[in-house]
Amino acid sequence: MFYQAKVKVKQEDDKGKIKKATEVYLVDAESVTEVEVIVTKEYFGVNFDWELMSVSETKVVKVLSGSDRADG
Repeated sequence: MFYQAKVKVKQEDDKGKIKKATEVYLVDAESVTEVEVIVTKEYFGVNFDWELMSVSETKVVKVLSGSDRADG
């Protein structure tokens, strides 16, 4: 199942100003709890503030990529 995870990040820029942004991830997981674990691992050890704001199921059935093509 695919979930959408929204993460709010606060990073300091080169001039010392705090920049806020929301990053959105498509996560392949079995549960919301697993999404939380995956996102936490992704941000482990970063030197800025972040917070997982929301996790929601998506209607995505499958993620296709160029490497999935038979002629590639």
